[in-house]
Amino acid sequence: MILYLFITAVVLFMGYYVNTEYRNRGRCVVKTAALSRQEFINKTLVLAVFFVLFAVSALRIGIGNDYWEYRNQFLYIAGYEKSVSFEMGFQYAVRLMQWLFGKDNYRTSFALFSFLTCAFAVKGMYDNAESFFLTLFLFMTNGFYFMSFSNVRYYFVFAVVIYSMKYFLEHKYVAFVLWILVAALFHKTVLVVIPIFLVAYFLKWTRKTVWLIPLATAVLWLGEKPIRWLVFKFYPYYEGDALYDTGRVSYMNILKCAAVLIFCLIHWKKGIKGNKKAEMLFNMNLFALLLYSFCSYIPELSRICYYMVMGHIFLIPIVLLSIDDKKWRYIWTGILGVAYLGYYLVFLYQGYDPYIMFLPYMTWLFT
Repeated sequence: MILYLFITAVVLFMGYYVNTEYRNRGRCVVKTAALSRQEFINKTLVLAVFFVLFAVSALRIGIGNDYWEYRNQFLYIAGYEKSVSFEMGFQYAVRLMQWLFGKDNYRTSFALFSFLTCAFAVKGMYDNAESFFLTLFLFMTNGFYFMSFSNVRYYFVFAVVIYSMKYFLEHKYVAFVLWILVAALFHKTVLVVIPIFLVAYFLKWTRKTVWLIPLATAVLWLGEKPIRWLVFKFYPYYEGDALYDTGRVSYMNILKCAAVLIFCLIHWKKGIKGNKKAEMLFNMNLFALLLYSFCSYIPELSRICYYMVMGHIFLIPIVLLSIDDKKWRYIWTGILGVAYLGYYLVFLYQGYDPYIMFLPYMTWLFT
């Protein structure tokens, strides 16, 4: 745990000196010597953040609840000995790595996806964040980085979503869809991002649309059978699974989404209203809250909701930076900082759980 806290402190220290607040889409930023110097510092530090995160992930061995299961699946893929349920893109990537480095050189396959996951995540945060430091802080304290040690395919496409969001916000929809389709070759759940982003972006809350909230609640509450039927058309092997199809309610995620919702409503006029990006991210959080609250019957619900919860890392900094009164901005930043640090410590404490299993950290570097 001490190593993880140290790594977090190191990347946050570097991230603190990355200044992205001068960027403002829609306005022309005049290049100056000072700005060029800051951009050089930004890129150097962002690259350093990437390298630290990549190194820790790539050098691990036996870390993540499915690490050794993935190793077995790599062997099945390379030897065609047993059918696997992984998507085509992942299978071809594994075959390429084993053709290059040997059939059972599984560490290189993990290193490849560590590289890609960290690269897309860090680049996406840098491109999309109003404050890189705050976004990086939320990314780390939410546990997104350390959870990528498990569920390798999912967190790779999760990182691609973070990166591809800039194309959506810039209305480059073809590029956005192409990135999502590429990601779907590795984990097809990512396809839900396309309708989620579209609805979240174009849905505006007025007296004429607010009735959609109770309607959606009723549909989710009463539509268990057709929704489950649709889910199992994509993932039939989840039905009745003792590990995944349990109907557990994620109270922690409900609490987090509800807290973010309340925080945004308090600062709605200044921080959200009229800001298309903030409104989209606000809607994504609302969608996640509804799903967590009324769709516990969907197996592995977080694999869908995390594509929406991901928006927290950009939404919260937008709202914080919109608070003009420095005193209140510092107070709110302190409240949220303490809350997320508390969550992070609890998350790390649970790292020994066999369902998570990213503690204790082990590396193949000295073996």
